[in-house]
Amino acid sequence: MRSRFTPFRLAVFVGLITAATSLLRAQEVFRSGVDLVYVTVTVADDNGRFISGLRREDFTVLDDGKPQEIVSFDARRVPVSLGILLDVSGSMSPDKLAAARAAINRFSYDLLDKDDELFLATFAARSTVRQQWTKDRDTIGRALDRARSAAGTSIYDAVRAALPIAATGIHDKKALLIVSDGDDQNSRTPLKFLQEIIRSSEVLVYALGVEASDEHINAKNLRKITDDTGGRTEIVKGFRNLQSATAKLAEELNQQYLIAYAMPHARDGAAHSIKVQVRKRGVTVRSRSGYLSGASPAGS
Repeated sequence: MRSRFTPFRLAVFVGLITAATSLLRAQEVFRSGVDLVYVTVTVADDNGRFISGLRREDFTVLDDGKPQEIVSFDARRVPVSLGILLDVSGSMSPDKLAAARAAINRFSYDLLDKDDELFLATFAARSTVRQQWTKDRDTIGRALDRARSAAGTSIYDAVRAALPIAATGIHDKKALLIVSDGDDQNSRTPLKFLQEIIRSSEVLVYALGVEASDEHINAKNLRKITDDTGGRTEIVKGFRNLQSATAKLAEELNQQYLIAYAMPHARDGAAHSIKVQVRKRGVTVRSRSGYLSGASPAGS
C-alpha cells in the first residue's frame, strides 16, 4: 500500500512536531518559574537576501560567552507588534507627508499580516500617540490623515516614550519603526541614556532615514539606536524610494527566527551579552546584543 505521506506532507508533519516540541519545552521552563530570554534573529547572505529554512540545530546562542539550550524555536512567520514613529517636523512638507502616508498605508495594508498589531505616534519637538494598539488598518489610516507638521525634531525623546508602549504588545516579537528626514535637535534625552534604555528592552528598533537635498540625516546616531536591538538603519534617497524600503522591511519581518532560552542569571539588573551564531558560511546574523536581567520596563 502506498504511503499517504508525500514529501510535502512529511515536511509539514515534521514541522508541526518540531513546533509542538518547542512549545512543550517552553511551557515546562515557564512553569518552573525560570525567565525566558526571547531573541529575534535575522540571517542574510552577502547580497542582503534573507535566508529562511534554517533549523534549531543550525543556531548556537551564547549568553556571556556560554552556550545555552534553545527551549523554543520558531522559523515560521510569527505575528509582530509594531509601533510606527513618524517625523512631522517642520521640514516635512505636505508632499513629503503625503508620500510618507502612502508608504505607511501600503506597508500596513498590503505588506504586513492581518494578525499584526500596530500603534502610531508622530513627533516634532514633542511626540504624540495618534493611535494605540489596533489591528484595524482603517483606524491607522485615519490617524495618519490627522498628522500635521510642527516645529522641532526630538527623535530620542520620541523613541524613549514609544519603547514602553511597544513593550506592551501582545506578540512575542515587538518592533518599532522610525521614519524621519532629519537629525535630532531638541531632545532632552541624551543618546547614551537612550542606548541604556534600549538595551533593557526586547524591542527591535528600525529606522528609515529619508535623505532629502535640504536635510541632513545622522546615520551614525540612528545606527546607535537600532543596531544593538537586532534592527537596522536604512538611508533612503528621497521619499519616492520609501515604498521599496518599507517593502524590504516587511520581507525581513516575514523571514526572521524567534528563539528563546532560559535566563541563566539571577534577576539582579546586571548587563549580559547575547551572541547568536549560525552553522552556515557567508552569512550575516543580526540579533539584540544583550539585556539587563531583572531590568525595569524600558523608559521607566
